[in-house]
Amino acid sequence: MMISISHDKVTTCILLLAVMACLVRSEAPQAVEICSLCHCLKDPKEPSITVDCWEGSRVHRQRFLQRFDLRNILWPVASEVSGSQPPRVRAFFRNLHLPDLPIISASPQVIELSFKSVSLETLPTEPFRNVRNLEILTITGNNLQTIEHDFFAIENNLLRLDLSNNSLVSLSALEQSRFEKLEFIDLSRNKLGTVSRQLLYVLQNASRVRLENCDIYSWDCPANTRWKVLDLSWNHLTDITTKTFNDLEQLEELYLSHNDIRIVYPQAFENLQQLVRLDLSHNDIFNLAYSLIVPSTVEMINFANNSAERWPFHKLSENLRVIDIQYNELSEINPDQTVNVVRLNASHNQIRKFSSESFPALIELDLSDNLLEAIPGGLGQQLTMLTLDGNPINRIFIDNPMVLKVLSLNRMPNVVELEASAFKELVGADESKELDCVEIRIAGCLNLRHIDPKAFEGTTVCKLDLSNNQLTTIPEELIDWKSLYGGVNLQGNPLDCSCSQQWLVDELLSLLYEKRDLQYLLDNLRCATPPERKGQRLVKHLGHRGAFCGAVKMERLRNSPGEDNVVQAGFGSIFCTQYDEDCLHAHEGTGLIIFISMVVITSILSLVMLVFILVRRRNERRNMSKEGALLMPQYRF
Repeated sequence: MMISISHDKVTTCILLLAVMACLVRSEAPQAVEICSLCHCLKDPKEPSITVDCWEGSRVHRQRFLQRFDLRNILWPVASEVSGSQPPRVRAFFRNLHLPDLPIISASPQVIELSFKSVSLETLPTEPFRNVRNLEILTITGNNLQTIEHDFFAIENNLLRLDLSNNSLVSLSALEQSRFEKLEFIDLSRNKLGTVSRQLLYVLQNASRVRLENCDIYSWDCPANTRWKVLDLSWNHLTDITTKTFNDLEQLEELYLSHNDIRIVYPQAFENLQQLVRLDLSHNDIFNLAYSLIVPSTVEMINFANNSAERWPFHKLSENLRVIDIQYNELSEINPDQTVNVVRLNASHNQIRKFSSESFPALIELDLSDNLLEAIPGGLGQQLTMLTLDGNPINRIFIDNPMVLKVLSLNRMPNVVELEASAFKELVGADESKELDCVEIRIAGCLNLRHIDPKAFEGTTVCKLDLSNNQLTTIPEELIDWKSLYGGVNLQGNPLDCSCSQQWLVDELLSLLYEKRDLQYLLDNLRCATPPERKGQRLVKHLGHRGAFCGAVKMERLRNSPGEDNVVQAGFGSIFCTQYDEDCLHAHEGTGLIIFISMVVITSILSLVMLVFILVRRRNERRNMSKEGALLMPQYRF
């Protein structure tokens, strides 16, 4: 039996099928090339592409939000770079709105993904299962609170994992992860409270572990970890016992700053025989019952911002190079041994005595803001930078040979003057210049009012800072000003801009102004006296020779009755005092010559004018006589 179907019905069916097919195609997601939505940068040296997706212009942003879907993107392929080798792709997504991260489309070329500040709150199960060659993953600066349990349970090649700056309260999802190749993990600035032994076991193959600012109160580390760097700063640890870090035998750097540590067992770090850096700063460590034993491998110790009243360390090894013990309560530094430290910062203590013999290898020494009353002597020949700011030193005088690049003597309240030959034994050590020279800083000494013209005699100075003192005059012969390649800072002093300081305008200002990198030294270089120049910037007078003492000062007569020592200038309404250095005085040598010259010139001009008037009058009379004769009537006899 045959079934007949009309032509119209067949046409209608075909049209319906076509419409349905179009609808299906319109609803199906379309794959979009990532480089059509984001910025792609090709590396000319190797087959790699960097994809940068960020919130750009309005047009770009609208197109991005309408079409962007990590599930349906096409990653760059080999044809987009030179050669046939597939490109390695590094993709960075930042400042976007991606609260829910989907499962990312497959690509064996993606080796790095970064999601920074994209408002991410949750992660789905196995979001990165299609990017099996991923080596670096960064999810930072988001609102991530939880992670699914199979986050990285699959085998992976991850080398670096950064989950910092989120709101994670638990890392149980990571306890089932497989991180055989992981080298670096950053979990800092989360709200963990504690870290389980299981997670630490999972991370045992890592080299660098960052857990700072995670509200951690206790610590228990398993054995056989391979960590080399551990950062536990900004947490709430209180006690460091012999078991706390005993199993971290390969640890090279340990950072414990900004905790609540009060007790440290003497042998707490003795078993860390690979330790190079130890940071215990910003805690509340008082006086240890016994001196701290430091491994012989340690090169740097930071013990700053604690409450130690005595030297806290047991015998130190010859490998130690840097000690920072500032902001404690030490009254002296005497380690009872010779230490090969090259940089020692012991500022902001209560040190009255410094044993320089114990530190013969020092290169930089900072003893600022202590209670020293004299410049320490016997410092080693290696020393190049000495800082003694804020000490109650009464007299600045170096009587022992000293070779320095920088000498800082700022904020010394008891210093009132710099005497002659104060720096005679100081030799410069700035090898970068043709002549060895030294930078000297003596600023903020609120009672320093006088400098002897020979204070720096015998010393080659590269840069001089005398700012914010009480200096009113600067001796012109104080130093070879042209040799100061770093300039001189005289700002903030109550300078007397009178005739004796005219050299500042004529010589020093031009030296500073000619070098663009030294012009900042003119910003606050101002006059304090005389009253009519108070507050004026010296640079205002640049190029005006004799600005302070070469021009006549004329003032209107005010309250002239009773004025003492007034020399009349020739007019009743104008005068100047004989003690005014800016005034032209007839009783002084140069003023007398100028005054006589003015009188002679005035006399000559007056005589010429008088002759001119007389001649003119005579000519006028002669003309009048002739005109009168012509006008007389003619009489006939």
